[in-house]
Amino acid sequence: MASRASLRFSPEILRRLGEELVPHPDLGVIELVRNAYDADAPTCSVEMHSVESRGGRIVVTDTGDGMSEDDIISGWLLLGKSTKAESPFTRNGRRKVGEKGLGRLAALRLGRSVTLTTRPRETPGVQHTLRIDWRSFDAVAAVEDVQLTITTVPTDAQPGTEIEINDLTTAFKPKDVERLARALVLLTGPFPGPADFRVDLNAPEFQKLASIVHQSFFDDAEYRIIADLNENGRASATLYDWRGEEIAAGGHSEVSSAGSERGESPLAYFTPAAHFELWTFNLSANAFTVRGSKHKVSEVRNWLRSVGGVHLYHRNLRVHPYGDEGHDWLDMNLRRVRSPELRPGTNTSVGRVSVIDEEQRLTPKTDRTGFLETPEFVELARFGRNVLDWAAKELLRRREAEKGKKQQQAGDKIENAIARLQDTVNKLPPQQRREVLEATNFLRSAFDEKVRAVEDDLLLYRTLSTVGTTTAVFAHETRQPVDLIDQASGVIARRAARLLKDDYETQLSGPVDTVRRAADSLRTYADIPLRLLQRRKRRASVVDVNDIATDIVGLFGPHLAGANISVELQLADGGAPVKATVAGIEAILANLLANATYVFTQPHDGGTPERLIVLKTDVNPDSVFLTVMDNGPGIDTARLAIEDIWLPGATTREDGTGLGLTIVRDATSDLKGEVFAKPMGEIGGAEFNIQLPRATSSS
Repeated sequence: MASRASLRFSPEILRRLGEELVPHPDLGVIELVRNAYDADAPTCSVEMHSVESRGGRIVVTDTGDGMSEDDIISGWLLLGKSTKAESPFTRNGRRKVGEKGLGRLAALRLGRSVTLTTRPRETPGVQHTLRIDWRSFDAVAAVEDVQLTITTVPTDAQPGTEIEINDLTTAFKPKDVERLARALVLLTGPFPGPADFRVDLNAPEFQKLASIVHQSFFDDAEYRIIADLNENGRASATLYDWRGEEIAAGGHSEVSSAGSERGESPLAYFTPAAHFELWTFNLSANAFTVRGSKHKVSEVRNWLRSVGGVHLYHRNLRVHPYGDEGHDWLDMNLRRVRSPELRPGTNTSVGRVSVIDEEQRLTPKTDRTGFLETPEFVELARFGRNVLDWAAKELLRRREAEKGKKQQQAGDKIENAIARLQDTVNKLPPQQRREVLEATNFLRSAFDEKVRAVEDDLLLYRTLSTVGTTTAVFAHETRQPVDLIDQASGVIARRAARLLKDDYETQLSGPVDTVRRAADSLRTYADIPLRLLQRRKRRASVVDVNDIATDIVGLFGPHLAGANISVELQLADGGAPVKATVAGIEAILANLLANATYVFTQPHDGGTPERLIVLKTDVNPDSVFLTVMDNGPGIDTARLAIEDIWLPGATTREDGTGLGLTIVRDATSDLKGEVFAKPMGEIGGAEFNIQLPRATSSS
C-alpha cells in the first residue's frame, strides 16, 4: 500500500523570510517601489503614517498597469518565482528589475496585515482587492491551510495599484526614514538625462533632500571620465577637462592592465557590458573663480555630501548599497590614500556605473542588498577601478609635464637673474663691486643654507607621509571586518535573546557586550587616521581650539573608555580662537593624547587609582594657552633629556617612531607658537603647555 504526500511549509518560514530578507525596514518599501517601476508606472508615491512607533501604516500607490485576478494568483501570491523572468520587458519596453519574487514578501511582512487594491489596464472599470492578515497564519499548521479571498468590484478609477501595510511591527527610526528618503531620491539618480519614473515620499527629509539632489552642478566639474565596456569585455575611456575638451583617450590595452604580463594584451573582462561616468570636482574657491562659475563652493560641497560616490544602476534603477555613505565599492578613498595625487574621493566626485545585463549574469542577493560577489561582479568592480587608475595616471602625466616645464622655467629665471646681477656688478666701480660681491655671496650662502634646511624637512615629512598613508590603508581595511563583527554580534544577541529568553542576560549578555565594545574600539582605530586625513581640514581659517579639542576627545572616546582613561575638559569661556588649520590643531592634540594613552597602558611602578588626562585652554588678549597633562608616571628624563624629546627619532618607547612630539613641535612652530614640556606636571604626570597667537576679529 502506498500513500501520497507533498511538501508543506510552516508559517514560521514566512516570518523568518520576512525578517531575514530585510536588514532594514526601509528596504522593504524600496522593493514595492521597484515593483511599481516594473508595472510601467510613470509615478509612485509613498505615504507614511505614525511610523515612528509600532502600529503605524505605509501606503505605496502607483499609476502603472495594475494586475488582473490571474496576475494576483499566479504571480503576486506565488513566492520564490517571478514571472518577470518569463517576460523580461514591460509593455513600454522597460527592462524589469525584479527576478526572485521574494522581495515583495519581505515588504508585506512589515505589518500585521496588508491590503492590495489594483485596477488592471487590460480590463478597465474593474478593481480587485485582497487582504492578508498575517495573524491568521499563526493558527494553522501549514501556510496552504489559509484561504485568501479576492474581491472584485466595478470602478471609475484609473489603472494602478495601492498596497497598504497596516499595524507595523517595526518602528521606522529617524535614520531609517533618512535612508529611505535618500534611496528614493537617488533611485533614478541626479544625473543628466530624462527620467520616465518619479517617486514621492511624504516626509520632510525627502523634500529637503530632493531639493538638494535635483540641483545640477555637473558643469562645475573639473574633470569628467566616460568609459565603456562592450559585450566582448573590451574597455575604452575618455577623459575631459572642465571646458569639455578631451585630455586623453585610451583603448582596452591602455585602460586595463590587470591579468596581463608585460608585452601581452590585457585580458577581456568577464562581466556584462557597462557604462561608467564620473564627474570630479576641485572644491576650492579659486577654481570656481577661474571658471566663472555661478555657484558657490559651499553649495557644491553640500550637494556632493548627499550624492557623492559611485552608484551602481541596474536596468536604470539604483542598487543599494553601492554609493551609500561608507560603501566605497570601487575603493576610491583607499586608492586616494595610497596615492593621493589627482585622485577623486567619494566626497569630491559623483558617478554611476550603468548595467543592463540582458543575460542576467549578475546575481542579486536574497536580502536585496546588492549582488553576490560572483566572478562577474568582481570583474565589473575591477573595470571601474582600472578606469580610475588609468585616469589618475593620465592626469599625473599631464601634471608632471607641466611641472617639468615650470621647473625648467624657474631654473632659467634663476640663471637669467644671476647673469643680470653679474652684468650689473661688473659695471660698478672696483670698490663698490667688491662690497656688492661680498653681499651677494653672503646672500647666496644664506639661500643655499635655507634650501638645505627645506630639503631636510622634506625628507622628514616624506617619512611622516609614509607612516600616515600606511596607517590609513590599514585603517580602511579594518572598517569592513569591524562592521561584520558588529553586525554578527547583533544577530547573535537577537537570536540568543529569542532562544534563551530570561537566561540570555545571565549567560550571554556580558560576552556579547564585550565583543561589541571591542568592535567600537577597533572602529576608533580605523576612524582616527581617516578623519585626520580629511582634506577640508587643511584649509587655513580662524578656528576654535575648544571645538577641535571636544571633537578629538570624542573621536578617541571608545579607545579611551576601553583603556579606562577619563578625560577632563577645562575649556575657556567664550572660545579659544586661533588662525590655523583644523588639521594642525588636531595633529598637536592627537599626538599628545596618543602618547598619554600609551603610557597608561604600559606596566610601571606605583600605578594610579584613576587614569586621568586633563585638556585645558586659557586665553588672554594676545594668546591662547593649551595644556595637556596626565597623572601617569611622567617623562623618564633618565633615558631621554627633556630638551631632546622633540628630536626626530628620539623616543623612550622600544617600538616608538620618535616622530609624534616632532610633529607637535613643528605644528606649533608653523602656527608661530611655542611649546614647553614638564616631566612632572600639575597632576603628577607629563604636562605639555602650548602658547599660540590669539586670532582677532580682523584675522
